[in-house]
Amino acid sequence: MTWFFDSGDDSVVDLDAAVKQMEWMSHKLSTLPAEDRSRLIALVDERAESESDPEFREFLSSFAETSGLLDEDG
Repeated sequence: MTWFFDSGDDSVVDLDAAVKQMEWMSHKLSTLPAEDRSRLIALVDERAESESDPEFREFLSSFAETSGLLDEDG
């Protein structure tokens, strides 16, 4: 969902709605227990390594940071 909201242009996605949804998703992800966050980060990083689309690979590679999955210690 975050990829859809992040990559969709304004003819497909309302910018205000996309921002609200992405903020909500980031909030929900930030409330995951540390172990679950770590596992999700590992899965997304693994997926990024096998992605052939450079734009989507970059999105996946930065997902943990931009979505609030990393704690303050990184």
